[in-house]
Amino acid sequence: MLLPLIALISAVPGQDAGGPPSAIPGSTAPSPTAPSPTAPSNEQRIAHASNIGRLIYGFDRAAWVSTDALLAAVPKDQLTGVGGYVVEVSDEQTLHVTYYRGTNTTAQAFFVADVRGGKVVRQEQLPQPIALTPSQAFLAHAREVALERAKAQKYEPCTPAPFNTVVLPSPNGGPVAVYLLTAQQDAATYVMGGNYRVVVAPDGHVLSSRPFNVSCLAMKRPKLPPGATAEGFMTTHLLDPVPTEIHVFTSYNMHMPLFVATAAKTVWEVKDSAITLAPIK
Repeated sequence: MLLPLIALISAVPGQDAGGPPSAIPGSTAPSPTAPSPTAPSNEQRIAHASNIGRLIYGFDRAAWVSTDALLAAVPKDQLTGVGGYVVEVSDEQTLHVTYYRGTNTTAQAFFVADVRGGKVVRQEQLPQPIALTPSQAFLAHAREVALERAKAQKYEPCTPAPFNTVVLPSPNGGPVAVYLLTAQQDAATYVMGGNYRVVVAPDGHVLSSRPFNVSCLAMKRPKLPPGATAEGFMTTHLLDPVPTEIHVFTSYNMHMPLFVATAAKTVWEVKDSAITLAPIK
């Protein structure tokens, strides 16, 4: 699903396909009524959403399974002061997750895990905490900057739980995209809303931020009679002309298609990373 990771991560962040040289991919919500000569085409937007949505899901799952490994390996009384984690691409198949204590320049790694195919394949509680590398420290700082931006902009999740965060590293030391995602609290309920992106420059200032939704929608799996299967979920999205990376992430998370209406008589089917126009009957 996530191969090759290095090829996918090369799109985050950098130049948006079809955008001006200084553009951060998707850093500004496109206007469906006021296209500019430099605006990316729908095809370019779809390719971007597909690639980034896959990465968000892969990074989010790596954090989930490695957190389970951390909680199983490290006694609870040794988890005080945990500052967070950073996820990096180790190779084309592997994500490396580093858990640290402290913040900013004082952060020290104490537990690491490698995740491949959505499963932890190696883990280690470090004998002695070590300082984060400069690139790891930037990712950790970017997360803090994004959360502060969320407070300033009054970005709120759609459930009582704190945001899940996904920080996508840049392959060339450029800006990074931080995704703030509403946490799923019920295995049968998927919340479409409360998702945001904050793009942070290498010097720590915010280049841009945007919401992906204007309201909260809780989608519950229907109770079906024996032998029946659901075709998917339906939602409306008017902030972009095509589905976004959040729709791709949601489809992966639900393990079923998500149908997205972006305009009158325009419905897209998002099935994992595939985004196609759905026939309207």
